[in-house]
Amino acid sequence: MTESRHPAASERKPKRERLDRLLGRIPDPTVLSVLGFIGLPAIAFERFEHLEDFMLFFLFGLWPYVKGVASATTGDDDQPAPTDWIDTGGRAATVRAYLGMFLLQFQPAVFVTSLLQLAGHVPILVRYRGRLPDPDSHDSPVDYRLPFEGEWTVVNGSPDRRYSHSWGILTQRYAHDLVITDESGRTHAGDRSGPEAHYCFGEPIVAPADGEVVAASDGHRDYHRTDGWLDPRQRDIRGNYVTIRHADGEYSVLAHLKRGSVAVSAGDRVERGDRIGRCGNSGNTTEPHLHFHVQDRPNFFVGMGLPVRFADVATRTPESDPVERDRDFVHAGQIVANAADAGE
Repeated sequence: MTESRHPAASERKPKRERLDRLLGRIPDPTVLSVLGFIGLPAIAFERFEHLEDFMLFFLFGLWPYVKGVASATTGDDDQPAPTDWIDTGGRAATVRAYLGMFLLQFQPAVFVTSLLQLAGHVPILVRYRGRLPDPDSHDSPVDYRLPFEGEWTVVNGSPDRRYSHSWGILTQRYAHDLVITDESGRTHAGDRSGPEAHYCFGEPIVAPADGEVVAASDGHRDYHRTDGWLDPRQRDIRGNYVTIRHADGEYSVLAHLKRGSVAVSAGDRVERGDRIGRCGNSGNTTEPHLHFHVQDRPNFFVGMGLPVRFADVATRTPESDPVERDRDFVHAGQIVANAADAGE
Protein backbone atom coordinates (compact mmCIF):
# COMPACT_ATOMS: atom_id res chain seq x y z
CA MET A 1 0.00 0.00 0.00
CA THR A 2 2.70 2.47 0.96
CA GLU A 3 4.75 1.88 -2.16
CA SER A 4 1.73 2.22 -4.47
CA ARG A 5 0.74 5.54 -2.87
CA HIS A 6 4.26 6.93 -3.01
CA PRO A 7 5.90 5.62 -6.19
CA ALA A 8 8.74 8.09 -5.80
CA ALA A 9 9.71 6.40 -2.53
CA SER A 10 9.66 2.96 -4.11
CA GLU A 11 11.81 4.23 -6.96
CA ARG A 12 14.34 5.74 -4.58
CA LYS A 13 14.97 2.42 -2.87
CA PRO A 14 16.62 0.67 -5.86
CA LYS A 15 18.49 3.88 -6.67
CA ARG A 16 19.86 3.92 -3.10
CA GLU A 17 20.82 0.27 -3.39
CA ARG A 18 22.68 0.97 -6.63
CA LEU A 19 24.45 3.90 -4.96
CA ASP A 20 25.46 1.70 -2.02
CA ARG A 21 26.86 -0.91 -4.40
CA LEU A 22 28.78 1.80 -6.26
CA LEU A 23 30.24 3.19 -3.04
CA GLY A 24 31.17 -0.33 -2.01
CA ARG A 25 33.47 -0.56 -5.03
CA ILE A 26 35.31 2.65 -4.18
CA PRO A 27 38.49 1.90 -2.19
CA ASP A 28 38.50 3.07 1.40
CA PRO A 29 40.83 6.10 1.64
CA THR A 30 42.96 4.15 4.12
CA VAL A 31 43.80 1.57 1.44
CA LEU A 32 45.28 4.32 -0.76
CA SER A 33 48.04 4.76 1.80
CA VAL A 34 49.79 1.66 0.39
CA LEU A 35 50.87 3.85 -2.55
CA GLY A 36 53.24 5.56 -0.12
CA PHE A 37 55.58 2.57 -0.37
CA ILE A 38 56.34 3.57 -3.97
CA GLY A 39 58.20 6.59 -2.61
CA LEU A 40 60.42 4.71 -0.14
CA PRO A 41 63.29 4.08 -2.63
CA ALA A 42 63.74 7.88 -2.79
CA ILE A 43 65.04 7.79 0.79
CA ALA A 44 68.01 5.57 -0.09
CA PHE A 45 68.65 6.25 -3.77
CA GLU A 46 68.98 9.69 -5.30
CA ARG A 47 67.99 8.46 -8.74
CA PHE A 48 64.51 7.69 -7.40
CA GLU A 49 63.93 11.15 -5.90
CA HIS A 50 61.17 11.78 -8.43
CA LEU A 51 59.12 9.19 -6.52
CA GLU A 52 59.32 10.87 -3.14
CA ASP A 53 55.97 12.64 -3.53
CA PHE A 54 54.29 9.24 -3.38
CA MET A 55 55.08 9.17 0.34
CA LEU A 56 52.33 11.76 0.82
CA PHE A 57 49.90 8.88 0.31
CA PHE A 58 50.87 7.64 3.78
CA LEU A 59 48.73 10.50 5.10
CA PHE A 60 45.65 8.53 4.03
CA GLY A 61 46.50 6.21 6.92
CA LEU A 62 45.27 8.96 9.25
CA TRP A 63 41.78 8.81 7.77
CA PRO A 64 40.28 6.55 10.50
CA TYR A 65 41.41 9.01 13.20
CA VAL A 66 40.10 12.07 11.34
CA LYS A 67 36.79 10.37 10.58
CA GLY A 68 36.42 9.01 14.11
CA VAL A 69 37.10 12.31 15.88
CA ALA A 70 34.86 14.23 13.47
CA SER A 71 32.01 11.77 14.00
CA ALA A 72 32.41 11.81 17.78
CA THR A 73 32.56 15.60 18.10
CA THR A 74 29.81 16.55 15.65
CA GLY A 75 27.35 13.68 16.00
CA ASP A 76 24.25 13.37 13.82
CA ASP A 77 20.90 13.35 15.59
CA ASP A 78 19.08 12.80 12.28
CA GLN A 79 21.01 9.59 11.63
CA PRO A 80 21.06 7.61 14.89
CA ALA A 81 23.52 4.75 15.04
CA PRO A 82 22.35 1.24 15.99
CA THR A 83 24.76 1.34 18.95
CA ASP A 84 23.47 4.58 20.47
CA TRP A 85 21.77 2.64 23.26
CA ILE A 86 25.13 1.25 24.48
CA ASP A 87 26.95 3.30 27.11
CA THR A 88 30.64 3.30 26.18
CA GLY A 89 31.60 6.51 27.95
CA GLY A 90 30.13 9.09 25.59
CA ARG A 91 31.82 11.40 23.11
CA ALA A 92 34.60 12.33 25.51
CA ALA A 93 35.76 8.71 25.80
CA THR A 94 35.54 8.27 22.02
CA VAL A 95 37.64 11.37 21.38
CA ARG A 96 40.19 10.18 23.96
CA ALA A 97 40.35 6.81 22.20
CA TYR A 98 41.02 8.28 18.76
CA LEU A 99 43.47 10.81 20.17
CA GLY A 100 45.21 7.98 22.00
CA MET A 101 45.40 5.89 18.82
CA PHE A 102 47.04 8.80 17.03
CA LEU A 103 49.55 9.48 19.81
CA LEU A 104 50.41 5.77 20.03
CA GLN A 105 51.68 5.89 16.45
CA PHE A 106 54.82 7.40 18.00
CA GLN A 107 55.20 4.39 20.31
CA PRO A 108 57.74 2.03 18.66
CA ALA A 109 55.78 -1.23 18.97
CA VAL A 110 52.54 0.30 17.73
CA PHE A 111 54.33 2.22 14.94
CA VAL A 112 55.91 -0.99 13.63
CA THR A 113 52.56 -2.77 13.87
CA SER A 114 50.88 -0.01 11.86
CA LEU A 115 53.53 -0.24 9.15
CA LEU A 116 53.19 -4.02 8.99
CA GLN A 117 49.42 -3.78 8.72
CA LEU A 118 49.77 -1.22 5.97
CA ALA A 119 52.38 -3.28 4.12
CA GLY A 120 50.17 -6.35 4.46
CA HIS A 121 47.56 -4.70 2.26
CA VAL A 122 49.85 -5.09 -0.75
CA PRO A 123 49.93 -8.93 -0.88
CA ILE A 124 46.22 -9.04 -0.02
CA LEU A 125 45.26 -6.77 -2.92
CA VAL A 126 47.57 -8.68 -5.26
CA ARG A 127 46.26 -12.06 -4.10
CA TYR A 128 42.65 -11.10 -4.78
CA ARG A 129 43.42 -8.85 -7.75
CA GLY A 130 41.38 -6.15 -6.09
CA ARG A 131 38.24 -8.35 -5.83
CA LEU A 132 38.14 -8.78 -2.08
CA PRO A 133 35.86 -11.27 -0.30
CA ASP A 134 32.44 -9.91 0.60
CA PRO A 135 29.27 -11.31 2.20
CA ASP A 136 27.81 -12.24 -1.19
CA SER A 137 30.86 -13.99 -2.63
CA HIS A 138 32.34 -15.75 0.40
CA ASP A 139 30.80 -19.07 1.45
CA SER A 140 32.60 -20.58 4.42
CA PRO A 141 32.74 -24.37 4.88
CA VAL A 142 32.93 -23.86 8.66
CA ASP A 143 29.98 -23.69 11.05
CA TYR A 144 31.08 -21.04 13.53
CA ARG A 145 29.40 -20.59 16.88
CA LEU A 146 29.65 -17.39 18.87
CA PRO A 147 32.86 -17.72 20.93
CA PHE A 148 31.30 -17.20 24.36
CA GLU A 149 28.45 -18.32 26.60
CA GLY A 150 25.31 -16.34 27.38
CA GLU A 151 24.20 -13.05 25.81
CA TRP A 152 26.74 -10.50 24.62
CA THR A 153 26.40 -7.22 22.72
CA VAL A 154 28.05 -6.33 19.41
CA VAL A 155 29.51 -2.89 20.09
CA ASN A 156 31.50 -2.69 16.83
CA GLY A 157 31.53 -4.57 13.57
CA SER A 158 29.28 -5.69 10.75
CA PRO A 159 29.51 -7.08 7.20
CA ASP A 160 27.86 -3.79 6.24
CA ARG A 161 30.52 -1.20 5.42
CA ARG A 162 28.58 1.54 7.20
CA TYR A 163 28.90 -0.19 10.56
CA SER A 164 32.34 -1.76 10.26
CA HIS A 165 34.77 -0.01 12.60
CA SER A 166 37.82 -1.24 10.66
CA TRP A 167 36.79 -1.40 7.00
CA GLY A 168 40.04 0.16 5.80
CA ILE A 169 42.17 -2.42 7.67
CA LEU A 170 41.74 -5.37 5.35
CA THR A 171 42.71 -8.04 7.87
CA GLN A 172 40.07 -6.76 10.28
CA ARG A 173 37.44 -5.62 7.79
CA TYR A 174 34.82 -7.98 9.22
CA ALA A 175 35.99 -7.95 12.85
CA HIS A 176 33.58 -7.72 15.76
CA ASP A 177 34.07 -6.21 19.22
CA LEU A 178 31.78 -7.74 21.83
CA VAL A 179 30.88 -6.79 25.41
CA ILE A 180 28.21 -7.63 27.96
CA THR A 181 25.61 -4.97 28.70
CA ASP A 182 22.82 -4.63 31.24
CA GLU A 183 19.26 -3.57 30.44
CA SER A 184 20.33 0.09 30.60
CA GLY A 185 23.06 -0.39 28.00
CA ARG A 186 25.86 -0.08 30.54
CA THR A 187 28.93 -2.28 30.14
CA HIS A 188 29.93 -1.99 33.78
CA ALA A 189 28.61 -1.85 37.34
CA GLY A 190 29.08 1.36 39.30
CA ASP A 191 31.63 3.75 37.83
CA ARG A 192 34.45 2.99 35.40
CA SER A 193 36.82 2.13 38.21
CA GLY A 194 38.81 -0.43 36.25
CA PRO A 195 38.44 -3.62 34.23
CA GLU A 196 36.99 -5.62 37.13
CA ALA A 197 33.87 -3.44 37.11
CA HIS A 198 32.99 -4.52 33.57
CA TYR A 199 30.55 -7.38 33.12
CA CYS A 200 32.56 -9.21 30.46
CA PHE A 201 35.93 -9.06 32.23
CA GLY A 202 37.01 -12.59 33.15
CA GLU A 203 34.13 -14.28 31.31
CA PRO A 204 34.98 -17.54 29.47
CA ILE A 205 35.94 -17.39 25.80
CA VAL A 206 35.55 -20.58 23.76
CA ALA A 207 36.69 -21.99 20.42
CA PRO A 208 34.22 -20.97 17.69
CA ALA A 209 34.78 -24.24 15.77
CA ASP A 210 36.95 -27.34 15.71
CA GLY A 211 40.55 -26.66 14.78
CA GLU A 212 44.22 -26.46 15.64
CA VAL A 213 45.80 -23.61 17.56
CA VAL A 214 48.51 -22.06 15.37
CA ALA A 215 49.45 -19.20 17.70
CA ALA A 216 48.77 -18.21 21.30
CA SER A 217 50.22 -15.48 23.49
CA ASP A 218 49.81 -14.70 27.18
CA GLY A 219 51.55 -12.45 29.71
CA HIS A 220 50.46 -9.04 28.38
CA ARG A 221 49.11 -6.86 31.19
CA ASP A 222 45.45 -5.84 31.44
CA TYR A 223 45.41 -2.04 31.36
CA HIS A 224 44.02 -0.55 34.56
CA ARG A 225 42.25 2.36 32.85
CA THR A 226 38.88 1.94 31.13
CA ASP A 227 37.95 5.56 30.40
CA GLY A 228 38.90 5.71 26.73
CA TRP A 229 42.68 5.96 27.02
CA LEU A 230 44.79 3.18 25.53
CA ASP A 231 47.67 1.35 27.19
CA PRO A 232 50.86 3.32 26.33
CA ARG A 233 52.97 0.28 27.23
CA GLN A 234 51.23 -2.18 24.94
CA ARG A 235 53.65 -4.35 22.99
CA ASP A 236 51.06 -6.08 20.80
CA ILE A 237 47.77 -4.52 19.74
CA ARG A 238 46.13 -7.93 20.18
CA GLY A 239 47.25 -8.16 23.79
CA ASN A 240 46.83 -11.80 24.81
CA TYR A 241 45.36 -13.75 21.90
CA VAL A 242 44.69 -17.11 20.27
CA THR A 243 44.67 -17.93 16.54
CA ILE A 244 42.99 -21.16 15.41
CA ARG A 245 43.05 -22.90 12.01
CA HIS A 246 39.60 -24.29 11.19
CA ALA A 247 39.98 -25.12 7.49
CA ASP A 248 42.14 -24.24 4.50
CA GLY A 249 42.07 -20.46 4.35
CA GLU A 250 40.00 -20.03 7.56
CA TYR A 251 41.72 -18.82 10.75
CA SER A 252 39.96 -17.20 13.70
CA VAL A 253 41.63 -14.58 15.89
CA LEU A 254 40.41 -13.98 19.45
CA ALA A 255 42.16 -11.05 21.14
CA HIS A 256 42.39 -8.87 24.28
CA LEU A 257 42.24 -11.91 26.56
CA LYS A 258 42.92 -11.69 30.27
CA ARG A 259 46.51 -12.14 31.41
CA GLY A 260 47.13 -15.63 32.74
CA SER A 261 43.90 -17.02 31.28
CA VAL A 262 45.05 -18.42 27.93
CA ALA A 263 44.53 -22.18 28.27
CA VAL A 264 45.93 -23.41 24.93
CA SER A 265 49.24 -23.44 23.09
CA ALA A 266 50.32 -23.69 19.45
CA GLY A 267 49.76 -27.23 18.20
CA ASP A 268 46.82 -27.98 20.50
CA ARG A 269 43.64 -29.41 19.01
CA VAL A 270 40.42 -27.75 20.16
CA GLU A 271 36.81 -28.66 19.69
CA ARG A 272 33.91 -26.30 19.17
CA GLY A 273 33.01 -24.81 22.55
CA ASP A 274 36.29 -25.67 24.33
CA ARG A 275 37.41 -22.95 26.71
CA ILE A 276 40.54 -21.19 25.41
CA GLY A 277 40.79 -18.19 27.75
CA ARG A 278 38.90 -15.37 29.45
CA CYS A 279 37.89 -11.90 28.30
CA GLY A 280 40.40 -9.25 29.32
CA ASN A 281 41.61 -5.71 28.73
CA SER A 282 45.02 -6.33 27.16
CA GLY A 283 46.49 -4.64 24.11
CA ASN A 284 44.86 -1.88 22.07
CA THR A 285 41.60 -1.62 24.00
CA THR A 286 39.73 1.15 25.79
CA GLU A 287 37.70 -1.19 28.01
CA PRO A 288 37.35 -4.98 28.42
CA HIS A 289 35.92 -6.68 25.35
CA LEU A 290 36.47 -9.58 22.99
CA HIS A 291 37.87 -8.89 19.53
CA PHE A 292 36.95 -11.64 17.06
CA HIS A 293 37.60 -12.01 13.36
CA VAL A 294 38.35 -14.65 10.73
CA GLN A 295 41.09 -14.30 8.11
CA ASP A 296 42.42 -16.35 5.22
CA ARG A 297 46.03 -16.70 6.40
CA PRO A 298 47.57 -17.45 9.82
CA ASN A 299 49.74 -14.32 9.73
CA PHE A 300 47.98 -11.42 11.42
CA PHE A 301 49.34 -8.88 8.94
CA VAL A 302 48.73 -10.55 5.56
CA GLY A 303 45.47 -12.43 6.15
CA MET A 304 42.41 -10.96 4.46
CA GLY A 305 39.43 -10.63 6.78
CA LEU A 306 36.45 -12.84 5.92
CA PRO A 307 32.74 -12.27 6.63
CA VAL A 308 31.35 -14.79 9.14
CA ARG A 309 27.88 -16.30 9.32
CA PHE A 310 27.27 -17.81 12.75
CA ALA A 311 25.37 -21.06 13.09
CA ASP A 312 22.37 -21.40 15.44
CA VAL A 313 22.51 -17.76 16.50
CA ALA A 314 19.83 -15.74 18.29
CA THR A 315 19.80 -11.96 17.87
CA ARG A 316 17.69 -9.22 19.41
CA THR A 317 17.63 -5.55 20.28
CA PRO A 318 16.74 -4.13 23.72
CA GLU A 319 13.14 -3.68 22.51
CA SER A 320 12.67 -7.03 20.76
CA ASP A 321 12.55 -10.73 21.53
CA PRO A 322 15.30 -13.05 20.27
CA VAL A 323 15.09 -14.26 16.69
CA GLU A 324 16.84 -17.58 16.04
CA ARG A 325 18.50 -18.32 12.72
CA ASP A 326 20.37 -21.34 11.44
CA ARG A 327 23.18 -19.31 9.89
CA ASP A 328 23.44 -15.53 9.89
CA PHE A 329 25.63 -12.46 10.28
CA VAL A 330 25.61 -10.34 13.42
CA HIS A 331 25.71 -6.56 13.42
CA ALA A 332 26.69 -3.66 15.65
CA GLY A 333 23.95 -2.84 18.13
CA GLN A 334 22.57 -6.37 18.40
CA ILE A 335 22.42 -8.51 21.52
CA VAL A 336 23.55 -11.96 20.43
CA ALA A 337 23.73 -15.45 21.86
CA ASN A 338 24.07 -19.03 20.76
CA ALA A 339 20.52 -20.27 20.28
CA ALA A 340 20.82 -22.65 23.22
CA ASP A 341 21.74 -19.74 25.52
CA ALA A 342 19.13 -17.24 24.28
CA GLY A 343 17.23 -15.57 27.08
CA GLU A 344 19.56 -16.80 29.85
